[in-house]
Amino acid sequence: RLMPTPYALLHRRSAGRLTNGPASAAAFGGLAVISVSLVALGVLTASAGHTKAGAVLSANAVESANAVEANDACTNGFPADFVWGLGTAAYQIEGGWNATNRSPSIWDVFSHTKGAVAGGDTGDVADDVIHRWRDDIALMSTLGLKHYRFSLSWSRMMSWDGHSMVPNEPGIAWYSDFLDGLLEAGITAHVTLYHWDLPQALHEHRGGWHTPDNERILTEFEAYATLAFERLGSRVATWFTFNEPWTFTVSGYSAGNHAPGCVPAQAGRGPCAGGDVTPYVVSTNVLNAHARAVAVYRTRFAATLGGRISITLNCEFARPLTNSAADAAAAERALQFWLGWWLEPLLSGDYPAAMRRNVGERLPSFSPEQRELLIGSIDLLGINHYSTHMVRDVADGERGDASSGWEADQHVVATFGAGWPQAASPWQRSYPAGLRGLLNWVAARYKGDIYVTENGWSCNSFTAAAAAADQEQLDYYTGYTEQVRLALVEDGVPVRGYFGWSLLDNFEWADGYSKRFGLYYVNYTTQQRTPKKAAAWWKETRSAC
Repeated sequence: RLMPTPYALLHRRSAGRLTNGPASAAAFGGLAVISVSLVALGVLTASAGHTKAGAVLSANAVESANAVEANDACTNGFPADFVWGLGTAAYQIEGGWNATNRSPSIWDVFSHTKGAVAGGDTGDVADDVIHRWRDDIALMSTLGLKHYRFSLSWSRMMSWDGHSMVPNEPGIAWYSDFLDGLLEAGITAHVTLYHWDLPQALHEHRGGWHTPDNERILTEFEAYATLAFERLGSRVATWFTFNEPWTFTVSGYSAGNHAPGCVPAQAGRGPCAGGDVTPYVVSTNVLNAHARAVAVYRTRFAATLGGRISITLNCEFARPLTNSAADAAAAERALQFWLGWWLEPLLSGDYPAAMRRNVGERLPSFSPEQRELLIGSIDLLGINHYSTHMVRDVADGERGDASSGWEADQHVVATFGAGWPQAASPWQRSYPAGLRGLLNWVAARYKGDIYVTENGWSCNSFTAAAAAADQEQLDYYTGYTEQVRLALVEDGVPVRGYFGWSLLDNFEWADGYSKRFGLYYVNYTTQQRTPKKAAAWWKETRSAC
């Protein structure tokens, strides 16, 4: 086993190359090679002169273009050190539900609840990475992968002793061996502490995320983060405290279609009773837990380990349905409820004004001490993005979208654009320019490095043979990565990397194994991994620069 070394001494720069390949832009959203107006995207407000944000972006664009030109070893306009990576999550791929003395998480309990997951599927075996990790690292090397983002299972790292969570040495040893394997293969690790799988014991005995002002869960998360930093941090480039807190908050505690499927006080599975209250309690606890973990890392570990720490936030971009001021305001309100909900507290220490207006007293407040920890508690920003919505304001007397309490609070109606290609997952359509619009929206508010930490296609190919010829997935990747390049080169957005989702087909939460996002098709009976058409493009992207 390699001896732990501060990550600052292990860091390797990554080169990447993007090729458009045979993708048909016209057939797949028609936007892969179109320079889209930021005003049309709803990022900037048109005026007689330049907007302040527009002037800043213009200046950034010149600086960014010069930097790319000076540091461009690739033929496509990306700088040589642009990070290209792929991601996965513990419960979705590991399997080994009780291996290494792992204890149950809320997803173990939820997936074993009748009717909770499509097909009655569970993550008990998943991709069996717990046993096949050496072969999968070899697979990454075959693909030319140099950056890999994955999550730890809190239930594998720690066990419940009847009073609190304590270190689980077999689980820690497994992650340590896995990180050593990545390091030996020249693959940089980017690690998420929490990807939706709260230990069931903490949900039952420590009030979980849903108990107001829950100091017990904050203390437990801080202890977990400290353990991870201490035992694994020397081999980790970037830590992410939480992945997509929006998803597990809204889906788990408002819509009720993800774990825990509404808490007992919410009277059954979704939509949850009190779904317009509990999500805001959850978000407040999660944000405070994030800030506490970051404070520990910066105080005790950053100087010696040399890594960075942040959070990954997801957002489906919102465009106004019409040119009306009301729809423009509705689209901005939707973005504030989706992304501003989590980003604004990290910048200002409070929730967005639009949420304060619409949610009122149901939205908790942060104490001065909490605000101080929250503000600036990211070294970079991870953005997950899959699709875009066309948004309009509600008409007089209209309630608007209301599949959850959080959604009803926005007072908007969201649809997809006509002709946008449909993924296998009903919530996803392809509109590549939406990612560029989102990156610009973020850059107008956050002045730091941005990484696309998830982006991928729910494939309409369901056999290995069909996956090997899947043009749709390839078109999605080429279209969306081109929009990342345009945001970087033309708009001056400081986007430094792109992580596709996902390395492997895997357990897709409430959809079970019915949906497939991987670059590799997985036969869940034999566990054979077969490269999809997009995998060859990814390998070319990595090796041609």
